[in-house]
Amino acid sequence: MNVANDPPPAAATPQKSYDGRLMALSIIARLICVLLGTMVIFRFFFDWTFMPTMLAGGCALVAAVIPPSAPGSNDRRSLLIIILCVLGLLFQAADILVFYYQNDFNGKHYWWSGAWAYFTGLTLMAAYGALTLAIRGRATAAGTARQGLIAAETVGTGKPR
Repeated sequence: MNVANDPPPAAATPQKSYDGRLMALSIIARLICVLLGTMVIFRFFFDWTFMPTMLAGGCALVAAVIPPSAPGSNDRRSLLIIILCVLGLLFQAADILVFYYQNDFNGKHYWWSGAWAYFTGLTLMAAYGALTLAIRGRATAAGTARQGLIAAETVGTGKPR
């Protein structure tokens, strides 16, 4: 049996359909997160005040520059992206709580348009990390199954494949 002429395993083919959409999701999520992170850095340097939103922007910036896990690899970069995005969402929620705790009077409203940008960017980035983690796991399982089939075919033949 010739390995070069064998069709690819059935579990590995759905990955190809995700590539274009996943790349678009990656570009949009990374642009939003880099924009939020750089805005936070400039705000800190010019305002010199510290708020939980700055930690959310830092998490967004770091999550945006980390490359995802490659399909079939054994690293945990996609998991780190998810953890950073969840932390960023928690910091943004903490900033909203701090704002309403400190400004407990009528007429003072939070900057919700900025908060939605953080929620959108960090949620898209977490979804991107989760999808790359799922695809990596599927590609690893397909590769393991393929190696098991090759090992089962070579048993008893005495010939390495």
